[in-house]
Amino acid sequence: MRNALMPVLAAAVASTAVMLVPDHTSEAQAQYTMAFGTTAPDGTPWSDQLVDLKKRIEKDSGGRIAVKMFLGSSLGSEVEMVEELAGGRGRIQAGGFSTAAVGQALDLPILELPELPFLFNTTAEADAILDDVLYAPVDAALKTKGVVLYTWAENGWRSFATKGETGVRTPADLAAYKMRSQESDVHLNMYEALGVQAVKKPVAEVLPALKTGIVSGFDNTPLFSLAAGWINAASHYTLSKHIYQPAAIVYGKSFYDGLPEDLQTLVMANRKQEAGRGRTGVRALEAQLLSAISESGVEVIELNKEERGAFRKACRKEVHAKFLAQHPALQDEYGAVKTKLQTMRGK
Repeated sequence: MRNALMPVLAAAVASTAVMLVPDHTSEAQAQYTMAFGTTAPDGTPWSDQLVDLKKRIEKDSGGRIAVKMFLGSSLGSEVEMVEELAGGRGRIQAGGFSTAAVGQALDLPILELPELPFLFNTTAEADAILDDVLYAPVDAALKTKGVVLYTWAENGWRSFATKGETGVRTPADLAAYKMRSQESDVHLNMYEALGVQAVKKPVAEVLPALKTGIVSGFDNTPLFSLAAGWINAASHYTLSKHIYQPAAIVYGKSFYDGLPEDLQTLVMANRKQEAGRGRTGVRALEAQLLSAISESGVEVIELNKEERGAFRKACRKEVHAKFLAQHPALQDEYGAVKTKLQTMRGK
């Protein structure tokens, strides 16, 4: 197990240090250069997949496209990178980002819809909604903002990490902590419904905020919590699994439109295979990651059905209703999601 986790643990020690993956394709020889930005730390399934994507694009294009991979928030926060990519200003042509960050940066709430708390019961439900219900409308919405959706990626199930004498088993327990929130209205609304004080912080600012006491907790997945080093500043990790968070690999539309047709086809190839690989790579590590968190001295708290249900009852209805009230134009998309879920659940 320890050998399997070495890349992740090494990334946790390194935190989110700047990482530039060397190019094997000379920019001088290439006709097009794709700078790819992401917050994904090195040594994780995310970075492994992205580096392989870089290699495929460079190889299959015969060197016509050179891909420069910038990991670990080295080009800025997620929101900043998405805004720059969509603006076509030249520094970033592609990236891998959480859906909430893309939605917030581009004012596209449809990207925040899949992150509504307690929307999904299983990963199978999440996969079906993303692939069968949301891919087409999300891609269409992104194109109006200057972005092209390539494929889905995976962050996973977010849970609460806190730093204190006692862990979290109830919403009242969580209310004792000042939590970091992702830069997303859905995430902030969830904390508000739970009665928790939350502070928006981009990824690069979270670890310093935890160390200085500006915040005393956060929510994220086991993999990101370890790889970013955040878990080192926590004492407890409560498996609330309150939000399933997808990610998206996207291209700037101005860059994509500037490619000849054969290269457009090339960069969009293997979409479903890449989505499957991203999901499998992250999910296969979960048990080992939770063991690593526990072995690091952080208490992992498993909620029973009633305890997790209390979090669901405290925030699900209110946050979903607020989302629809704020974004009535998404009633049809939300309805399609609910219909698909009811069918899958046999209701």
